[in-house]
Amino acid sequence: MMEKIRAELEKSQLWLEKIKSELEVSSHSHSYDLVILDDIFPLRLSAFRIAEYNYYLEAFSRSLVLSTGTAGMLKQNYSNLSEVIVDYEKFHPQFKGRVREFDQNISINAKLIYTVFINNIFYFIQYIEKNNIPFVFTLYPGGGFHIDEEATNHKLARVFASPNFRKVIITQRNTYEYLLNNNFCNPKQIELIYGCVVPSHNLTSNLYEKKSYRQNKVTFDICFVAYKYQPTGLHKGYDIFIEVAKNLASKHDDFHFHIVGGHEPTDIDVSLLENNITFYGQKTTDFFPDFYSGMDLILSPNRPAFFPGAFDGFPTGACAEAALSGVALFCTDCLNLNVAFKDREEIVIISLSVQEICESIEYYWENYDELSELAKRGQLAFQQVFNLDYQMNPRLRLISEYIGTKYSVKQRNN
Repeated sequence: MMEKIRAELEKSQLWLEKIKSELEVSSHSHSYDLVILDDIFPLRLSAFRIAEYNYYLEAFSRSLVLSTGTAGMLKQNYSNLSEVIVDYEKFHPQFKGRVREFDQNISINAKLIYTVFINNIFYFIQYIEKNNIPFVFTLYPGGGFHIDEEATNHKLARVFASPNFRKVIITQRNTYEYLLNNNFCNPKQIELIYGCVVPSHNLTSNLYEKKSYRQNKVTFDICFVAYKYQPTGLHKGYDIFIEVAKNLASKHDDFHFHIVGGHEPTDIDVSLLENNITFYGQKTTDFFPDFYSGMDLILSPNRPAFFPGAFDGFPTGACAEAALSGVALFCTDCLNLNVAFKDREEIVIISLSVQEICESIEYYWENYDELSELAKRGQLAFQQVFNLDYQMNPRLRLISEYIGTKYSVKQRNN
């Protein structure tokens, strides 16, 4: 009888341990090597996050993403985060269950926290310290990072003073200078990885045949690709792009202009362009290989004009994706951030003058062979700097140092 009772007790104990284990899994309370915190993931419109975070999920089996789902872009396209996760898991079933909604009332046990942008790390800093977890973050341009702005400096000072701070990844040289000049951290705490993470493997595999002006298409196609953060898109140069389009279309009937990213015909009057302009709305990565195969040139006359001190990295993610796809890149560099690409050989650095932009475009329109060669050289240069593995390997090495876990990913030759 006693043996039977003991057996039943052991069964009950095993059952309780199983339930406890399941509860721990569901509440994120068991130990992870890496936990990524974010506000928009896994929204597929944020292509660079999909590329970067998926890479971590693949490389570290004991990793997890917790998302608030509070970003404006997400709310504009979905009613709640659960819908976004369902959509994401359709395209990435291998990561099912590894992206969950963030709950500040649930503790986590992890070796390292990672996120991107100053706004994100500032939002999560108290939660991170409460759980006493070391953190690394990437200080990209944007996301609340404005040069010489009081609110930004307050956030940076708070984050870098945290006892849990270990290292910051930066992507632009002016960011490096800013952090050191303001004594936010020391050089040993900074990892400079120029550029940004883009889904190069999706853009350079299964390429569509490139279409060339006067060879297998009759139009000279120029595109503008940038998310619509404000109606007139001033900081991305949408207003300048439209003026350039009007100027060129008034003189040449074979120019066609393409707008991707959310801008609409009512944002700025485009009635003079009639049938020479097409609007596509917001698009995910899978749209672009076919789209870019028909583009001759991407024009990005962006300038730091959104908020005082705000700036884009050079080049923008959209520009990098276009160049990787074999499109000639014409862009501004108002802050002299370019350190990798040769002007007039691999890209064309433009001013903010509509007349000068038009003259430059018309030169290459008349000398199309030169434009084709420039696009090819640019594509090769961008494949070196923005190759996904090239961008991610130093990030993986850095994270591995802090979690003490070797990473394993399938290398991609792109």
